[in-house]
Amino acid sequence: MDKGLTPYLLTFAPVIMFIAFMTGPDDVRGQGYIDWLKGQDLNMMVGGTILVTVGAIMMFGGWFVLTQDMMAKSNKTEQDLLMLSRVALILPLTLLLLSTGMDMESWWLVNEGEPDYFTVEEEEAIALNNHNVSSYIWGTMPITWALGLILIGVAALMGDKKDKHSAQWVFAAPVVTGLGLIGAYWSEPLWLFFMIALVISLPIGIMMLMGKLDYLYSEEAE
Repeated sequence: MDKGLTPYLLTFAPVIMFIAFMTGPDDVRGQGYIDWLKGQDLNMMVGGTILVTVGAIMMFGGWFVLTQDMMAKSNKTEQDLLMLSRVALILPLTLLLLSTGMDMESWWLVNEGEPDYFTVEEEEAIALNNHNVSSYIWGTMPITWALGLILIGVAALMGDKKDKHSAQWVFAAPVVTGLGLIGAYWSEPLWLFFMIALVISLPIGIMMLMGKLDYLYSEEAE
């Protein structure tokens, strides 16, 4: 059957996101962040912004369209879980794009500026404030992202197809990753689970391309 864009989004979005994060700043604060902004040219900043935007929409959009694919063969409880997962995934998508936009705005302020309204010192102070705000608004991102992954995984694992289709157990990975994000909240392993959350769609996308998960959403496969 025609699998649409779903497996391609799930497979290639993590690659784009990793490339995008490589163009972003390391964990720098204060003058280090200002120096990083001054060292970036316009093309680098615009390219990074486009990559993050495209990658984020592909990544979270991949989960969205997967839940849509799964709706047809889901019971009411599973459909409710899938709908709730979409609600949970809206916030991390929004925060990620907002944070990226604030970095772009800070670059423009530091390198181009508003000389008629602000001094150089004021422009750098505003850029630092933007960076601090964009860093701290991520506070709820791991929780909502985790809930979205857990809900999708639980919905996929429900039902009586696990004995017949062992490939269904691949959806235990989003559940474990989501629990890890919540369990490691504000501790050092959080970034490990954050990186895993970026790539956890990859095995699902590959298995969909191989036809291993057709039974989850295809009316033609049982």
